Amino acid sequence: MQKIESPKINEWLESAIKWQNVSHPLKISNFLPKFDNYVGLTWKLGIIENFPFNDFIQNAKSETEIKNNREIWHHYPEIFNEDSETGFVEIATEEIFRKFKIPYHDYKNDGKLPWNTRAIRLLESKIKESLSLILEKIPENENLIMYWEDNYRYNIEDNLFNISKEEFLKEMQNTRFDASIYLYSESKNWCLVNLEDLGFNILAFNDVIKPQMEFLTQVENFKLTEESELFGN
Repeated sequence: MQKIESPKINEWLESAIKWQNVSHPLKISNFLPKFDNYVGLTWKLGIIENFPFNDFIQNAKSETEIKNNREIWHHYPEIFNEDSETGFVEIATEEIFRKFKIPYHDYKNDGKLPWNTRAIRLLESKIKESLSLILEKIPENENLIMYWEDNYRYNIEDNLFNISKEEFLKEMQNTRFDASIYLYSESKNWCLVNLEDLGFNILAFNDVIKPQMEFLTQVENFKLTEESELFGN
């Protein structure tokens, strides 16, 4: 990973990012320049299959309620190892929504899942696996540029780098997929985006490389447009 000394190379992107001090809801057009195509890349979830979700008390407040939840957690020690996926079984997006009787939507409603049970977890290894496949097969995948939009959150002085595919994936893992980072090709025909608190990745690309994007059928994804709402109502 090497710092880029001239910021002019990133003007096309920075000038398009307009999410601060604007009215909500925020849309893809607030975070990205104009592309011909936008897709969302679904993050894989894991669940503890036999966890007693119905017995867990959401938003526990009283001492009795808190004790109830602690006793449940006591039987599932894997919950307390945040760096491990052991004990969590991958579950399809539609299936987990059906389990909790949440109307299925491609995105924006995973916040309704009972995350505070601690029995649902992002499978970071699967996210990395999906992104790795994309970066290996996407055209024009050399001479990559990474723009770290929220570098200040991580006490990183610089925010623009030449980077390898492997280095990019390492940065994603180190930030637990919660940093606002853009990766794009020198040609600017595609851009892969990770946004803080979004819960999925965005891949934007132009029609000139669309015939070479058939590999996207190998990863779970959904269509977006520049008007797709990402944050707020």
